[in-house]
Amino acid sequence: MTELRRTVLLTGASGVVGQAILREAPGRPVRIISMARPGGTALPPGTDEVLGADLAQPRFGLDEDSYAALARDVDTVIHSAGLTEWGLPGERYKPVNVDGTRRVIDFAERVGATVHFMSTAFVAALFTDAPYQLSDTNVTTNYVRSKLRSEQMLRDSGIRHTVFRPTNLIGDSATGWTSRGQIVQLMSDWICRGRAPFIPVHQGNRIDIVPQDLLAKAVLRAVELGDDEGSFWVTYGDEAMDMERAVEVCAKHASALGRTLGSIPVTDPDALDPEELLRLPPLARSYLSVLRDVSEVTRCSGGVLPTSMPELRTRYGIPHVQDTDAYLRTLEYASAHLS
Repeated sequence: MTELRRTVLLTGASGVVGQAILREAPGRPVRIISMARPGGTALPPGTDEVLGADLAQPRFGLDEDSYAALARDVDTVIHSAGLTEWGLPGERYKPVNVDGTRRVIDFAERVGATVHFMSTAFVAALFTDAPYQLSDTNVTTNYVRSKLRSEQMLRDSGIRHTVFRPTNLIGDSATGWTSRGQIVQLMSDWICRGRAPFIPVHQGNRIDIVPQDLLAKAVLRAVELGDDEGSFWVTYGDEAMDMERAVEVCAKHASALGRTLGSIPVTDPDALDPEELLRLPPLARSYLSVLRDVSEVTRCSGGVLPTSMPELRTRYGIPHVQDTDAYLRTLEYASAHLS
């Protein structure tokens, strides 16, 4: 398909995914209008067109003339805006994750734009054919439901769209850079400091994390090619490391910092004694509970997340990056810049 210069509305431009996309965009045949709420996180240097707007408001909070002008400009939407914090009540995700997606759909219908939607690989845990049922109390459940609902809305709308389903994101594959620390960096730092008494992981689970620039490269290439259908799992699947290998990377990083990371048992989450958890410090209880819940998500997805990585490499030119190498770079960047 012929590559044309696209005018892209990027929602969530100040978020981790949005900033990764902006960093990858220079030199590509795209013009990006970055939507970000006024007063939010600063965008990368060189970001030219910034639209102060709010996805939770009708017409993105714009007046009618500004909304109409935006509609005349845009032919593609990268929809990366969303509330990504876990553990919130279901209604907290509705204004942006669900209603915001409805507003993106309405905008795309008006202008005939293709939408590239950033979902999550965790939706696999809620599929009807999942081998196990995800518990309502899982810290990710309400967030994942909001993403699955948005996917369904896009399908029902009939607009041209793609869906990208990344697993937990880590830093840039070459430098470890990220615009802000996320759950992987926080928990890894805790582990690298020798504070994890054990790590709860179901047997056979892969620890699937993906560098944020790989997602950004794939999305931008889909825009360049004019792709307007398909669902892509931005994961490592059966190439992903296991927990023992992840701990080895943590030990290597700890050693470089002058620390010795002792042996950390890997424990079946279903065998955890609630009383034992209650005796641990609050931070340890919190982190272990999240690790347990993430393990449950992976278990409900079959232990190994679905993956489109081979297709992403061939169609979109995504580079082969060893996940353990990228993970180590993420830890190195985080310890130097995010601590």
